[in-house]
Amino acid sequence: MQPITKVKNWLFPSCPWIVLLGLDGSGKSSVIEALDDLLAAAGYEGLFVMHRRPQVVYRLAAASSAGRIEHYQKPPHSRGRSAVKLAAMWLDWLSGYVLHIHGRRARGILVVADRHSLIDLLVDPLRYRYGGSPRWVRLVVRLVPMPNAVILLDAPTAVLQTRKQELTTEKATELRHNYLNLVQQWPGSYVIDVDRPLDEVVADVQSILQELRIGR
Repeated sequence: MQPITKVKNWLFPSCPWIVLLGLDGSGKSSVIEALDDLLAAAGYEGLFVMHRRPQVVYRLAAASSAGRIEHYQKPPHSRGRSAVKLAAMWLDWLSGYVLHIHGRRARGILVVADRHSLIDLLVDPLRYRYGGSPRWVRLVVRLVPMPNAVILLDAPTAVLQTRKQELTTEKATELRHNYLNLVQQWPGSYVIDVDRPLDEVVADVQSILQELRIGR
């Protein structure tokens, strides 16, 4: 990758921000760690990582201290409570973009979201016990700044299950299908096969970042 020149336009920063999606075991954390090691050579001023959401307004976690998602064992919230929760998540992303993302992009810092709670709601609402309409989520998504690219780290379910088995095979297969359907319709989305060596996966992510640079 060629060095990135420092951003001069504060209102419309050209430094990208991206979201990594994928089932547990797809290697999101490993890719982020590898990108961190390559930042200086690529010309970025640093790396800022968010996990699921900015946590400015909405801080409740969807996992136990052991990291396992507990909400799959619980019923979804009522439509009213789901609407309140969705509004809190929307406000979290809106304020989070202003406070945590925009300024860093303007300073040439690469922003990477390890999952995105609003996008996840379209794929896996039960992770957040969301029981409202998907139309509400699609509306909210249009009302917040969204990333320059959504990258799905994908592999056959059997491969992912050998790495992590927090989900049943049936649930993992369903979620993988949902993710693939989402990215087919999402503008600026990519699918990367992670059933390969990590360096090849990271090289693909670097190519996407380079493409975003050229496009802007």
